[in-house]
This record gives sequence, C-alpha cells and structure tokens, in this order.
Amino acid sequence: MGTEGVSRDTDQSHEDLKQQGRMRADALRMEFGDTDDPLAWFEACYDNAEGQSALVPWAHEIARPEFVEWLKRLPAERRRGRALDVGCGLGDNAVELAKAGFDVTAFDISQTAVQWAAQRFPEYKIDWRTFDLIDPLDDLEAAFDLVNETYTLQILEPPYRDQAIRTLPRFVKPGGTLLIVGRGRLAHEEPNPPPWPIVPEEFECLVETGLQLVAFEDFYTDRKGQPVRHFRIECRRPPS
Repeated sequence: MGTEGVSRDTDQSHEDLKQQGRMRADALRMEFGDTDDPLAWFEACYDNAEGQSALVPWAHEIARPEFVEWLKRLPAERRRGRALDVGCGLGDNAVELAKAGFDVTAFDISQTAVQWAAQRFPEYKIDWRTFDLIDPLDDLEAAFDLVNETYTLQILEPPYRDQAIRTLPRFVKPGGTLLIVGRGRLAHEEPNPPPWPIVPEEFECLVETGLQLVAFEDFYTDRKGQPVRHFRIECRRPPS
C-alpha cells in the first residue's frame, strides 16, 4: 500500500512538471514569436529545463512507439547504410536507428538538446549536430538511405513547416527512404494546437521533388484514454 502511494505521488509529480513544461513552452513560443529569431524558443525551452526532461513537453526519454513499430517492420536488408534523425531532441529515436544497424547522424536546432542527447548516450557512435532544418548543411545533401522525421513537423507553424517539408527530400539519396510520423488531421477537422497535426495535402509537394509515395498509414493511438489520429508516410527516391 505504501509503495503504491509513492508511485502515485511520483506519477503526479511528473505530470505536474509536464504541465509546467507545457505552460513554459507556450509562453516561450509567444515570447520569441515577435523576434528576429522566432525558432529560438526551442533552445530556450531545453535550456530552461535545466536537465529535467519532464519540463520539455515532447521529451519522454523513450523512442516514439509509432516510429519503433515501423522500424521493426523494416526488412533486415534495409537496416543498413546512413540514417538521419531529424529534430533528434534527447536522442532516443537516433539510438533506435543505431541499434537497428544504421550509421546515424542526428541533429536538432537546439544546441542544448544535442549536447544533452550526446551525454545520455556516450556509448553510441552517433554524429550529433546542431543546425536548422530549413537551412541544412551541404555535406548532408542526398546522403542518406533513411531520413526519419518523427514529431518535428507537427510543432512547427507556417511558414516554417512548409519550408521544412520541402527541405526533407534534399537529404534522401537515390534509392533512399523518407519516413514522416506525426499527429494527423483531415482538412475539415480542427487543428486543436499545440501541436498542429499534419494534413495529407501538405505532402503533395514531395512528389514534385522526385519522391514516390510508398505507403500512407492513417491510424489512431491512445492518449490518456482518448484516440489520437496519426499519419505515417513513407516515400522513396527511385534509384538513379
């Protein structure tokens, strides 16, 4: 009975921190929204957390199940080569890619997040980098067999989300795969932010870049007893 009480108290304390983190994040997003660097709120969010992951709303210190499920289905012959983890945060998805057999590069716009991730996983040979998705580094152009974007686009607002979607294909090499995972909604449904669920029509531009749609999964996951719509989009660049 005493142990159950401690567990409930711990769970409540964690949820209290999560709520505090969400409120902080909302305030920072608004604070930086009118500045010359509106995306700097991501760095501020990680920096202000001072090492407490619960204060970063999207940091769960586990790889996202919606991504892991897809990765487990990936045939063994495709679990090799170079993989890029977009918006790596605290690094859990990047580590899953490394465990699967990929040579992993992971990046985030927040330097604090990248340093935090590297400190959490010193045993993995991951190339941790800091840069903005919409301003990618030249040496990463068309360099990856797999590009994973999970839960990053949904936190971006226009015009940055549109720019980010159009940038993602630049990382994919001939024969490579782009995976996009996030909360989804249909065009007539309310966005109910944050996050801002992705809409299928937003990805029509990917075909213009030469990618081919391989699979589009529309599914629901449970969030505190409520079904939440998700999309999982797999595209591939034809071999040259």
